Amino acid sequence: MLSSRHQSVLKEIDAARCVGSWSTASALAAKLVKHGSPGHVFGSIVSSEAELEEYLAKVEWSPQEHWSDDGIMQRSSNGVRVTARYPMNISSSPKQLEALEKRLQKIGKHTLSDEEAYQLSVVTAKVYFYGSKFEQCQAAVDSLATTIPDEGAMSPVYVRQLYMAQMVMRGITAEMHGDMDTAHSMYDTALVTLKERLSSQAALVVPRGSAAGAEKSHEELVNWAEEALYRRAMASLAQDNIDRGADELAVYIRVMDNVTPATFRVFRRLRANRLHMQLERQSIGADSSAATQAKERVMASHRRQMALLKATYAFPRANEAHAEVLAEVDGAARDWELVRAFSRVESLRLLEVLYEAVFLTFNSPQVLRHLVHVLVRFGDYHEARLAFVTYRELVERQLERVKKALGSGSKIDSGLESVNNILRTVVVGARLFLVHLDSAHDCLSVVHFANDLIDDVEARDPDHQIIPPVPETIRAQVALWKGAAHGRLAQRSREPSNRADHHCAALQLLRQAAELNPQLYEAHYFLALELALGTRDIAAATAAAKQAAALDATRLDAWHLLVLLSTARKDYAKALQICEVAMRQSVWWPAYNESQPNANKSEESVAHSHALHDKDAKAPMGSVDAGMDFFGLAMTHMAIEGRHHGFDTSLDAQPRLFALYASVFGSVVAAGDESDDVASAMEAAGISIGLLAVGDLRTGHHTHPSHLVPSQASGRPSLARSLARSVFSKHTRFSSHGEYPPLPFSASEDAGEVADVPKLPDHPGQSDHPGQPDQPKRQRSMPHLRAPSGDGSVLSADIPTEAFFDKHGGGRSSTVTHMHSNRSVYSTAVATRQSHQRAQARRALCSLWLATGTAFVALQRLDEAGGAVAEALAAWPESPEALTMRGQLAAAEGQHVMALNEFHAAVALEANNIRAAVALACVEHELGRRDVALGLLKNITRAHGWCDPEAWYWLGRLEHELALECDSDARTQMLRRALKYSSYALELESSQPVRPFSILRP
Repeated sequence: MLSSRHQSVLKEIDAARCVGSWSTASALAAKLVKHGSPGHVFGSIVSSEAELEEYLAKVEWSPQEHWSDDGIMQRSSNGVRVTARYPMNISSSPKQLEALEKRLQKIGKHTLSDEEAYQLSVVTAKVYFYGSKFEQCQAAVDSLATTIPDEGAMSPVYVRQLYMAQMVMRGITAEMHGDMDTAHSMYDTALVTLKERLSSQAALVVPRGSAAGAEKSHEELVNWAEEALYRRAMASLAQDNIDRGADELAVYIRVMDNVTPATFRVFRRLRANRLHMQLERQSIGADSSAATQAKERVMASHRRQMALLKATYAFPRANEAHAEVLAEVDGAARDWELVRAFSRVESLRLLEVLYEAVFLTFNSPQVLRHLVHVLVRFGDYHEARLAFVTYRELVERQLERVKKALGSGSKIDSGLESVNNILRTVVVGARLFLVHLDSAHDCLSVVHFANDLIDDVEARDPDHQIIPPVPETIRAQVALWKGAAHGRLAQRSREPSNRADHHCAALQLLRQAAELNPQLYEAHYFLALELALGTRDIAAATAAAKQAAALDATRLDAWHLLVLLSTARKDYAKALQICEVAMRQSVWWPAYNESQPNANKSEESVAHSHALHDKDAKAPMGSVDAGMDFFGLAMTHMAIEGRHHGFDTSLDAQPRLFALYASVFGSVVAAGDESDDVASAMEAAGISIGLLAVGDLRTGHHTHPSHLVPSQASGRPSLARSLARSVFSKHTRFSSHGEYPPLPFSASEDAGEVADVPKLPDHPGQSDHPGQPDQPKRQRSMPHLRAPSGDGSVLSADIPTEAFFDKHGGGRSSTVTHMHSNRSVYSTAVATRQSHQRAQARRALCSLWLATGTAFVALQRLDEAGGAVAEALAAWPESPEALTMRGQLAAAEGQHVMALNEFHAAVALEANNIRAAVALACVEHELGRRDVALGLLKNITRAHGWCDPEAWYWLGRLEHELALECDSDARTQMLRRALKYSSYALELESSQPVRPFSILRP
C-alpha cells in the first residue's frame, strides 16, 4: 500500500510523462528509486524511459528528407503500391541504447506487478524499435493483449499512450512482413479504443515536446496516435480499398488541422493532402454531379495545401525553384477547371492560392500564366494586363536560354515554360487587349511576338526533335486575333489606302484561321463581320455567319449578324424569322416573352413602373453578358418591326424591352459604381495576401484583416510593380486612371450637410493628399469644356451645351453628383467586367429611349420625342447619339445655333460619330456655309463615313448645287462627281442594315 506522499509523486510523474517533460519525470522517479522503497521498480522504468526520450530528442533529422517521397501511389500489375516511410529510427544501436537494454533486462528480474510488467514490456519494445531491432520488438509486444489495460495507480492516464505505442509497433512489424490486413486492424483497434477512453472534447493527437517555437528538426520522432491515423489510411490504400483509404486520410487531415502547434508534422500533412487531392480527382473523373458535390472540398484542399507549403518552404534562394509549389499551382488551376468553379467567388479563391504562390517563387512565369487566365475569367482586365505584360517579359528572358540551347544542341531545362504554353497565354493576352481593353495595336504587338516565336522555333528545330510542333489550333488562334486586330484598325483608319491594307490583311488572316481550324467559331464570325463591315459583301458574309451559327447555335452574335444581313437585303420578313428563332433558344427568352404589361397603361408609365434601380433586382435567367447580347438582338427586333410593320408596332414592344432591361441590368444598376476589382473583392472577403497560415485551417477559424499586405515576394521590379499597382495599392490604381480615391463625406443626420470637396491641385502632376503618389497627366475627351477659371467646377457654365443640364436641375457637375459619383465624368474607369457592364447598362437604356424617340419622330410626335431624348441623356449624359438627336430636333424647329452646339458637343465626345458629323454639315448647309459643309463631308467620306449613304448623298447634293453656280468648264466635272457620289450613296443604301454592323464589333 503506497503512502499519500508516494501517490502524489506518482500523479506528478504521470502528468510529466503525458506532456513529454522527461527531465521532470526523471527527477520525480529518482525519489522512488531507493532499494526496498515502495515503487522503486516503477521508478527505474520511468528513469529508463526518460533517458530514452531525452536521447531521442537530441537526434537531428529532417522531416523533408525522411518523407520526401511519402504518399506516392502507383498502380501496377501487382496491385497498388503506396509509399509510406516507417518512422525515423537509429539504424545502428548506439551505446546508450545498448546500456538501456541491459538496464531494462535487470529490472525484469525483479518481482513485478502486472502494471509494472506491462510498462516494462512496452518501454523495452520502444528501445528495440528505435534501435532497428524489429524482431526483438515484435517478440516484446506480441505477448501483450490488444485491449487497453485498466487504469492502475501508477499511470492512470499515460497508460493510453503506452497502449498506442504497443499497437502501432505491432502494426508496423506486420507491415514489414507484408500483412497489411493485420496492420490496418491494429491501427484501427488502437484508435477506436483510444477514442472510447477520451472525452468528446479531448484532442486525439497531442504533440509532446514540440512547443510552438520549436524547430521542425526537433519534432518527436514518433507520435503514436498520429502514426496510427496516417498508417491506417496508407494500409487501406495498399489493400486497394480506395474509398476507405480516402475517408481515413480525410480523417487524418481533419484531425491534424486542429493540432497544436499548427506546424506539427507539416511536411507529412503536405504529402497526405497531396495524396488526398489525387484520390479526390480520380473519384470525380468525368462525373459532373460528383464534381459539383466535391467543389467545396477541392477548393478547401488547395487552400490547405498552400498554407502547408508556406509553412514548409521559404522564399527561394538562388537556384531554387520550389517545384512542389509550381506543381500545386498547376494542380489548383486544373482542379478548378475539373469542378467548374468559374463564379467570381470561386475564382477569387483560386486567385488567393496563386497570389500566395508568389511568396514562394521567384518571378515564375508559370504562376503568372495562371494569374492571367484567372484574372480574365474573374473580370479584372487591368490586373490581367499587368500580369500578362510581366509574363511576357519573363518568358522573353527564358526564350533566350531556349535559343542558346537549340543553337548548341543541348537539352532544354525542364523547368522552363513550354512554347505551347507561352503561345496559349499569348492568345489569351491578344483577346484581352482587343476585346476587353480595346487596344488593337497592343493586340498586334502580342500576335507579332507569337508569330516570331513560331518562326524562330521552326527555323532552329525544323524536325521538332527538341521542341514539339505547334498545334494547328494555336496557329489558328494567332491568325484569328491578328486578323481581328487588323479589322479593328481598318474601321478606325482615316486614310483610304491604310484602311484597304488593314482590310485585306484581316480577310487573309481570318480565312487562314478558318482553314487551320474549321471548327473555330470566332474565325467564321469575325470573317463574316469583316466582309459586312469592310466590303459590304452581303452574300459572302451571310455564308460565313451561317457557318459560325452552325458551329455554336447558343451564341447570339452570329445570329444577330445574320439578322442584320437580311435587313441589308431588305428582306425584313426573313430577318424577323431569324430573330425569333435565335431569341427563342436563349435562356433569356422567358424573361422577355413573359413580360406582358397592362395594355391600358401608357408607354411612359409602363416604362417607369419597372424597378430598374431595385437593389433586389437580379439576372435570374442567365449571365449578364448573355443578357446583353439578347437585349441587343431584342432592340434590333424592335427596329425591324418598326421598319416592316410601322412604328406604332415598335412602340407596342417598348414595355417588354424595359422589362427585359430590368431583368438583365437590374443587378448591375443596383450595384452602383462601387469598386469591383480583385483588390476590393479580396478586402470584402477578408483575404489578406501573404498572411495565410496553417493555423487558419482550424475548424471555425477565419481571418478578417482590415487591409491588404503589400507583396515583396518577387524581389524584382516587374512582378512587384504589377502587384503593387493592382491588388495591394488601390489608391495608386485609381491614380493611374485619372481618378482620386473616394472623398470622405462628413454629414450629420439632422442637417444632411456634405463636407467641402477639396480643390484639385494646381499642377496636374501633383497631389494635395499627403502620402498619395503624384497624379499623371491625362487629356480629357472634351478639353474645350474645361473650366477656364479656378472655380473648382469641372465644366464651364457658359458653354451652350450646358443648357440641357441647367434645364434639368443644375450643371453637369451636379448631374454627376446626383449619380452618386464624385469622379470626373471624363475619367476612365478601371477596366473590369462589371465596369464594362455598368457602361453597357447606361448605353442600353439610352439606346432604348433613343429608339423610342426615333419612333415618335417617324410618327410626327415631336414633343414626346423630345421627352424620350431627355430620358436618354438622363441615362447617359455623355451620349453622342442622344446629343445628336436633340440637335436634330432643334434643327427641325429652326433652332440652328442650338443644333450646332449639340452636334459640336457630340463630335467632341466621339470624333468618329458619323451621324453627328453629317448632321453638323447639314446645319452648316442650312445656314448657307456650303464651303464648310463641303469640307466636312469630304473629310467624313474619306475617313470613317466612307460607307455612310447619307454622307455621300449630301456630298453629291452639295456638288450639284455648287456646279450650277460655276462656269461651264468646271460644271461638267462637278456634275460628274455629283452623279458618282449620288450613285454610290444609292448603292450603299441598297445594302444598309436596319442598325449598323458596327454594333456587333467585339
